[in-house]
Amino acid sequence: MVYEKQIFEIGPAILQWLLTLGVCGVLAIILGFVASIAAYGSKGTKIAVDTIQRGFKDLVFLSWNRIYANALLTFKEASRRKAFMIGFIFLLLFMFGGWFLGRADVEKPAKPYVIFVLTSMSFLLILMTLLVACWGIPADVKARSIHTVVTKPVRRSEILLGRMLGYAWVISLVLLGTSIVGYFWIISKVPENAKSQLIARVPFYSSNLEFLDRNGDKAPTGINVGDIWEYRSFIEGGTKAAAIWTFENLDVGAIRRAKELRIEQSFEAFRTYKGDVRQQLRYNLAVINPAKNLRVPIGTYEVEEHNVDVQSALVTVPLDLTYRDTFEVAALEKSVNLLDDLLDDGKLRLEVTALEPQQYIGVAQHDLFVRLPDGYFLTSYAKSCFGLWLLLMLIVIIGTSSSTFVKGPVATILTGSLVFVGFVFRDQIDKTFDALAKNQEVLGGGMFESIYRIVTQMNQQSPLPDNIGTDAIKFIDQGVFGMMRLVSAVIPDLRYFSTSEFPANGFDVPWNAMLLPSLLITLAFLIPMTILGYFSLQLRELEHK
Repeated sequence: MVYEKQIFEIGPAILQWLLTLGVCGVLAIILGFVASIAAYGSKGTKIAVDTIQRGFKDLVFLSWNRIYANALLTFKEASRRKAFMIGFIFLLLFMFGGWFLGRADVEKPAKPYVIFVLTSMSFLLILMTLLVACWGIPADVKARSIHTVVTKPVRRSEILLGRMLGYAWVISLVLLGTSIVGYFWIISKVPENAKSQLIARVPFYSSNLEFLDRNGDKAPTGINVGDIWEYRSFIEGGTKAAAIWTFENLDVGAIRRAKELRIEQSFEAFRTYKGDVRQQLRYNLAVINPAKNLRVPIGTYEVEEHNVDVQSALVTVPLDLTYRDTFEVAALEKSVNLLDDLLDDGKLRLEVTALEPQQYIGVAQHDLFVRLPDGYFLTSYAKSCFGLWLLLMLIVIIGTSSSTFVKGPVATILTGSLVFVGFVFRDQIDKTFDALAKNQEVLGGGMFESIYRIVTQMNQQSPLPDNIGTDAIKFIDQGVFGMMRLVSAVIPDLRYFSTSEFPANGFDVPWNAMLLPSLLITLAFLIPMTILGYFSLQLRELEHK
């Protein structure tokens, strides 16, 4: 399941940020001293020290009135440059978007409509933010309009922060308008029979998933049916094979108040023979307590492999259950309470077995979850828009700072590349470094080893010849990996900003797993990019251009 993200570890992230900021700061100071000495000789040291002292004063002792005045000026300039025209383009997309998504009375899920709105907003506003943030200062320098500002008693840091704040106002207003229009467009266009999918489910996932094989013995995983994607393992029907989920730290009080336990599944069916395709594969659901040797069946349910309605996969379990103990001779009917009798040291264990022989059901840890009280779709939609706003603010910070030392086109390419790599290649970068840390090497080697293999037509698994050339290639690749690790620490992990899948699939956007990391990443770039932009702007003699 794609809806559950890894929990963001705040402590290690802050430690890594401080370490990276410290290393980059020390390197920048050393390079500054070297450049100052090379340019000014014996006076270079004093000039460098004075520059650092002045920078510290300008970055700490700020006038918020001057920052506000610069922000207001930036807002007016952006308005004159027709920055708000992107909103009309967005309205144009809405006018004709219904043509491609079909008529409102067609039986379709709500997901395409939500994805269309959030994706359109993302692409248009990211492009707009790149152009506004990266081209603002270079355009003012070229037109000499910035001279009226820098000649006033205002610090360069206040100019930079005022620019960021002004661009943020423009982007925020456009985002607010487009998000409001987008919400009402979704409500009006989604078919009536799909309106039930516009919800915000709050899942509570298990902490562990265990498997039993066809003989009832513990197994590390289920059966592999030959699927290339090994996300799910399969349990065999008509046998003792089972999957057992363990839920810890459940909110028992909330469940008691609701007087029921709601469970939802998204299992996958695998058929070894066709059978009746109109009949869904079925599974048995039970609650187990190994400490008390209790196994209480809840019922038999269908996998719902072709149904897009989220309510069809929902199982409602009452707190008071009755069952027949088949181990006793009389098989008397007994009553138990789900919370009082079946919880094992605060843990809830749910067991799933497949019913049809020679048929298989694929399960993963996040395929079965306890469904907490649902939220409103508007809340989830607003959270997704807030995640997009944080991404746009990050682009404003990076784009505005980079435009202080390079021209508009270069700043656009630089900022756009960081966004692209952060979204598309971040996962591959993390996998490469994880494999390097685990195995001390990656499959196929580093850059130079890969070039050698391509030239000599060697595959990835073949060992390299044992000679001094191989040792030299591996040594150089280790240095390249070291530089890549330093660069990767600077590239933002933008996967946390991708929140459109949550409201599109009827889930609430989690704060701890998505929004909090996005907020911290944005704030983490604000300080170093402000420092970089300040010194870059300080070194440019704008008054004499």
